[in-house]
Amino acid sequence: MKLVVWLVLLFVVAVVAAMTLGANDGLASFYWRGWRLDVSLNFFILALLGAFIGLSTSVRLARWLIGLPGRAKAWRTERREQALQSAQRQALLELYAARYSRAVKAAGRAQDLVQDLAERSSMAETQAVNHLLAAISMHRLQDRTGRDEQARLAQACMDSAGASGQSGGAYARAPSAAEGLILLRAEWALDDHDASTALSHLAQLPPGAARRIQAQRLRLQAHRMANQPAEALKAVRQLAKHQALKPDAAKSLIRSLALGVLDTARDSQGLQRLWLELEREDRQDITVLSHAVRCAASFGDAEWARRVLHLALETATALEPEQRYLLAYNAWRVVKGIEPGWLGSVENLAASHPREAMVQALAAAVYAERQLWGKAQPLLEQTVYSEALPSDVRRDAWCRLAQLALNKDDAQTAQSCFRRAAELD
Repeated sequence: MKLVVWLVLLFVVAVVAAMTLGANDGLASFYWRGWRLDVSLNFFILALLGAFIGLSTSVRLARWLIGLPGRAKAWRTERREQALQSAQRQALLELYAARYSRAVKAAGRAQDLVQDLAERSSMAETQAVNHLLAAISMHRLQDRTGRDEQARLAQACMDSAGASGQSGGAYARAPSAAEGLILLRAEWALDDHDASTALSHLAQLPPGAARRIQAQRLRLQAHRMANQPAEALKAVRQLAKHQALKPDAAKSLIRSLALGVLDTARDSQGLQRLWLELEREDRQDITVLSHAVRCAASFGDAEWARRVLHLALETATALEPEQRYLLAYNAWRVVKGIEPGWLGSVENLAASHPREAMVQALAAAVYAERQLWGKAQPLLEQTVYSEALPSDVRRDAWCRLAQLALNKDDAQTAQSCFRRAAELD
């Protein structure tokens, strides 16, 4: 199709030239100091056109020859940049392939090539990237000295880029590189089991970077390693808020950390303060609540434990059987000195779940504690022979039956009950 178009254009030019130049009756005369030169008009036009074409070609040729050194320099620079990029790609590929020694060598080659960059604005950033690649590889090789040296050099390159005062290039991207180096240093410190150093690095992050998922993950690991469950719990909540953890995993992790927070209490007042610092949903978790009750019982504060448990018992019917067992067992731990207000809740719970041995054992202990022996005796007799119950619950039931026998002046039965209690492990 192009050939046809060119042929048509050629024919058009030929026709126009024949129509305009065919007569050749024009004359062009030139005078110079008594000399006269006459040429045909057609020749003059063709000569003028040829001169213009020759002059234009000469100018373009001269410009091409003058710009040849610059083009050669640009070509060499492009070749060096291509070699630099190739070395950096090779370092990345070797790093991903776990060939860390080769990655260090490739990063070194890239560092040698970066000195020839024409754009000095990007030199500092490129050098920082090369040092970071080498540092990551050296960390995998357990070369901590080399790793720290490469990280120091990367930091120096970033500082020089920031001090250059340029609005674009490396200076515009220096903050991201600096934040990346901080995160890497924190991760390296965690790999070295140095939680305090990791936390000190993370503290250097600006507020925006500190809220990123990776920063929160590292903060969680560091606080757990440093045995700081309260701070780790805050990090987990941030991760769960950003959907960085699966719901079940987040719930399990929050529960374990909440238990760790309660374990840091040294007395009853500290336990109560930590309990109030937990979120509402954490305090409603039966596992966390039961652990708080056990801690309170160990501190001798059964009254506070019963106050916490009382509200949970009123909604225990809606719980799963395992959770109800755990709740009843921990309520049984603090049954001594129980208040009369417990009778209604426990009685309703026992009536709703007559086949759950731990619930019936709790009701038996509450009735016996309140001296309601008529209701307590059949439940105590049921408890002592239940193999599904812990030995301490059954032992307590035998002792309460012995007390009931003593109240009836039946010393022989009381002695038998005490003997059965002693036989339990």
